[in-house]
Amino acid sequence: MKRLIIVMIITCLLPLSAAPVWQAGVDLRCIDSSFYPSLRLDAEASYRFGSVRVSLPVRYSHSYDYELDFIETGLAVSVYPFGDLGFYAGVSLLRFGAFWGLEAPEDNLIFFSEAMIGWTIDFPYFYIEPRISITDVFASEEARLSVLREAVPQYSRFRISLLAGFAM
Repeated sequence: MKRLIIVMIITCLLPLSAAPVWQAGVDLRCIDSSFYPSLRLDAEASYRFGSVRVSLPVRYSHSYDYELDFIETGLAVSVYPFGDLGFYAGVSLLRFGAFWGLEAPEDNLIFFSEAMIGWTIDFPYFYIEPRISITDVFASEEARLSVLREAVPQYSRFRISLLAGFAM
């Protein structure tokens, strides 16, 4: 709750120098699901105003070898410290997921964290964004996430992604 209040205060104090931008994209790295016995799909919708971006990621993972599915979402905030140069750093304010299936952990709801850095490359109506992210930064849910990593090999603690999408 403290993080949310701090982010709201910072957001109100930042000058809104650039026009607001809506973005929606998918992670092109999910194509690697063709080579594994599992599926991972990542999508993200975001709103950028000035040097701050608020994102709503939605991710789905399914294992063909195990009876396990996982869906997650949350709210992330990223800051562009160098203006329009494209570099950003961000953290999740809230991130949670749910397991289901025969091999799902008994406590199926999970709350964890994420930190990311990346580079947004803007074009007139679309963008691409290489990103490095670290899941469960504080290792608070290591046991349940290791079950997910075993069933879905694409779900790793460190992930290199390439988001691509459109911007309005």
